[in-house]
Amino acid sequence: MSVPDFENRRLALTDFESNMLVEAAAGTGKTSLMAARIAMMIAAGFDPAKIAAITFTEPAASELEARIRWTVEELCNGRLPPALVGILPLPLDEVLLGHLGRAAPRIGEITATTIHGFCQGILRTHGIDATLDPGSRVVDEAIANALFSEVLDTWLKERLRSSEHDGPIAVLAKDDPLGVVERIRELADLRRKHRSATVPAPDFSTRPDRVFADAVAEFSRWHAAGPREPWTADLISDLEGLAAFFDGDYALAGFSELWRLTQPPRNSMMRKKGIDLLPYDRMGAWRQSLGETEGRRRGHEAAEHFERVRVAYRALIGCIAQGLVHELAACLSGVIDAYDQRKREAAVLDFDDLLRQARALICEKPDIRAWLAERYAYLLVDEFQDTDPVQAEIVFCIAAESHPQVWSDAILRPGALFLVGDPKQAIYRFRGADVESYALAKSVIANAKNGCVLSVTANFRSRPEVIAHVNRVFEEVLGKVGQPGFVPLAPTLELAPLPFAAAAKLTVAVQRDANAEEQREAEASAVADLCARLIGALRIPRPDGTETYLRAGDIALLAPTHTDLWRYERALEGRRIAVASQAGHALFRRQELQDVLVLIRAVADPLDTLAFGALMRGPIVGLSDEDLLDITATLSPDQDGRRRFQLRTPPEEVTHPLARDLLNKLQAVHRLAAELTPMQLIAFAIERLNLRVVMAARHGQRNARALANLDAIVELARPYNVAGLRAFALDLQRGWQGKRRHPEGRVDASEDSVEIVTMHSAKGLEWPVVITVNSSSQFKPQDQFVYRQSDNTIHWIIGGIEPPTLAAAREEEEFREARQRERLWYVATTRARDLLVIPELPGAHSRSWSRVMDLGQKELREIQADTLPDPVPAVVQPVANGQTETIFAGETATLANASPPIIWDRPSERDRDRSAEVLDAFVVDDAFHALPEIDGAGAVRGSILHKLMEELLTGELDPDRGSVSSRAAELLAQLEAMVRDGREEGGPDALEMADTALRTFALPELAPFVDRLVPEIPLWEANPPHYLAGRADAAVIEGKRITLVVDWKSDVNPVAATHSVHVAQLRDYLRVTNAQRGAVVYMTTGQVTWIGPT
Repeated sequence: MSVPDFENRRLALTDFESNMLVEAAAGTGKTSLMAARIAMMIAAGFDPAKIAAITFTEPAASELEARIRWTVEELCNGRLPPALVGILPLPLDEVLLGHLGRAAPRIGEITATTIHGFCQGILRTHGIDATLDPGSRVVDEAIANALFSEVLDTWLKERLRSSEHDGPIAVLAKDDPLGVVERIRELADLRRKHRSATVPAPDFSTRPDRVFADAVAEFSRWHAAGPREPWTADLISDLEGLAAFFDGDYALAGFSELWRLTQPPRNSMMRKKGIDLLPYDRMGAWRQSLGETEGRRRGHEAAEHFERVRVAYRALIGCIAQGLVHELAACLSGVIDAYDQRKREAAVLDFDDLLRQARALICEKPDIRAWLAERYAYLLVDEFQDTDPVQAEIVFCIAAESHPQVWSDAILRPGALFLVGDPKQAIYRFRGADVESYALAKSVIANAKNGCVLSVTANFRSRPEVIAHVNRVFEEVLGKVGQPGFVPLAPTLELAPLPFAAAAKLTVAVQRDANAEEQREAEASAVADLCARLIGALRIPRPDGTETYLRAGDIALLAPTHTDLWRYERALEGRRIAVASQAGHALFRRQELQDVLVLIRAVADPLDTLAFGALMRGPIVGLSDEDLLDITATLSPDQDGRRRFQLRTPPEEVTHPLARDLLNKLQAVHRLAAELTPMQLIAFAIERLNLRVVMAARHGQRNARALANLDAIVELARPYNVAGLRAFALDLQRGWQGKRRHPEGRVDASEDSVEIVTMHSAKGLEWPVVITVNSSSQFKPQDQFVYRQSDNTIHWIIGGIEPPTLAAAREEEEFREARQRERLWYVATTRARDLLVIPELPGAHSRSWSRVMDLGQKELREIQADTLPDPVPAVVQPVANGQTETIFAGETATLANASPPIIWDRPSERDRDRSAEVLDAFVVDDAFHALPEIDGAGAVRGSILHKLMEELLTGELDPDRGSVSSRAAELLAQLEAMVRDGREEGGPDALEMADTALRTFALPELAPFVDRLVPEIPLWEANPPHYLAGRADAAVIEGKRITLVVDWKSDVNPVAATHSVHVAQLRDYLRVTNAQRGAVVYMTTGQVTWIGPT
């Protein structure tokens, strides 16, 4: 079959002078098209290093690079890739082959990345201009969110502890102690997401309270002047009381006074949940009282008066709400500043920083923009409909001949820009994607003298029947106002027909008054039955031309939201069909999370006997109450005479073999808590306790999901560093108690498992069979804080009331969301290759996903799966076991040789002056008990003396008594709460430590080389299986050699045995460094012992 859009494809692949926007519809092979264009550019002699191909996701970037390599290799080998059939003749001429051959080894020089990766590359190249820390790195969304939460929590605690009783935080906390944190978090997240948004102050100069009171008074006068209606009279009385409550000039009112106004006296016309007024509906009473004609006239007049009251009331509440959010947002600006400061301290950037700082470099530094225009002379951007205004500005400014004042005014260099997108698939508004930016970019290219807009519609994915249904349903929907317009897909495949319609419906038998959960349950059951009937019974064509029976992995269930996806998973597993899915957001409701939670709590706090007991009694260990009583009865009593089975119990006292074994393993895990991050520790504990085996055996058909959730829990710990174990345990505990929504672990797809994915995640993918599910879910309710895109402002909806101006904006926002939902259905229905099934739910709610638009079920035939033959069971080929005792012994020896034992020697750990290092963490518990403890006040003194010497040697600390004593006091305040043993009376003295450090710094024995001493030198030696890792307090480095090692000791009066240990430690360092001598310096006494190598 000929390709109907061949000429447009030819232009897209061969015209390198025009700036192009290619509108490539679903299934038209966008990746192949872009890879073929780049291959053609290389064949024409373009430098690969000057080409940048920007995609939406990292997997897409990797796929594009691989496709480019394959296309070039095919051409070099004299074969024509399908995308170039009819474009290039074979054999290729010598010039083209020469260009391709020379460029083939340089394909890696093409910049194929995401927009964030592209911006990161710009910042890495121009870090000094961007004033970035040289060691800065990018953190992903999970770590950035955890970092922001840490900053917000700290800020909230400070605010709640402050003496400001009438400030926004204190007022909200007093009135709503349980909801204040979530309310503040929602607004803080909105401020972080929309940094440039303003929060305008309200205009109380118009006295909205008087406008409301006047409307009530006018209503009252009207009612008094004519026939009265008793219920309306009572309503007017209530409204007059309401007007009296609001009477006052609030231009200078503070947060506390405005907040009081959000809790007016209730009346019969207020909604049950909120303070908004219901519509007036007393027409029947008026007609009954005054007759049909007069009653109708009088009732209409009453309704008009009340509506004026209602509008004035909403405007008043809107002003109050705007005053509140104005003050609250101003207060929260400190959180955003603190978050930015925290990122600077940690030398990290989040994804938004990448875009903002790259844009600043490009738009504010002409020389850098010019350099980038030369470096990336040719920009190709895929999925352009998913870009936001900042991303569009970055791309257009680099492609411009000179820097434009506004990106949409850019004059583009010839052939600099090649955009591919499909506005019908613009579905990422929640990520900031803006289809208006796409429309603006399209107009820029269309109106440019070297611009060209092409349409590509030939679909290589779906059967003609599926395409016909999509065209029929979406032609009108995507052609109306607010949509980009519809261009019909053109089928190209010629396939044998299926035994039933390739686009069909599945009517779900459910009561019309069934709620959403009941509808989902019925739909899940019907869909699972259908899958069981199709697998092994329906024969479908494969891309290689063969025809095989449908496998489970050929089916995808696409859902608009994550809500209750576990129901579909359970229904499939109940029919013994494996599932690969994103599942729902119910991770914190799963048994496996509770299992890991008690494990983490027990390891984080050895005194948490409740968690320890739950762990022992739970499914991980499985001891009975009788077992625990028997174990406890044999233990030695504590100092208070009670027997406790806990993490600190000596294992030798435990007679139960399983309990003793588990206790030994748990204690080993606990000992590592001060060395490993929570993520590393949990992963180690999972393997040490064989949790994967335990959960796989326990969960049966659901074991894949349980194991995936185990990995998801480990991933949750990633933002936490060494000191954050208790903080992580607390976060998990809060999430469990609050049933926090969080995605479950993903079970990887396979040919034997049905995939359950969201429609958003399905974009760019395809399956032989697609069944849309979960459309009975209703839309997400509106948030209380609102970002208004039209004027870049933030508002607060209080009591469910939208003032008239905000209501209009919300209608506009809802209009945009409704159009996006329609486009999301377009994405979903165009994923099917052979069979598209759309369930019909007669009783679905009007605000549910199934009512977004008419999906054409009335025109679809019911799927006739019963016409299929009985399913053919998958044939599993038996695998012969060729294992023998000799082979087993050989493999065992190979494994042993591949992983020889490692014996670590860490001399620094034997030094009492050195405490466990508190590493810079992204998220740590601010409670002192989460930090590594120090044994005794003497060790605190040693740690501080070491730190003072380090800072004196680096020059960070001036060698004067005032500066050093002040620094010693500061360090003492930080560390004294971490002392484990308080037996030493008095504790360290800051002035004494300052004098000791200064005296050491001025020792005559050290004077010849003190200005050459470099502090804190890491040392490492490998002599398998022995490895040494340590840190010398100071060393002299000459060229590339260490010539002298110095070890500070704070001991007041070391005995001979201690001195021998110190000498042995220093000799270890001399051996590792090959230094000729070293010195043990006893700082308290001023004694210096010189040591030579043995």
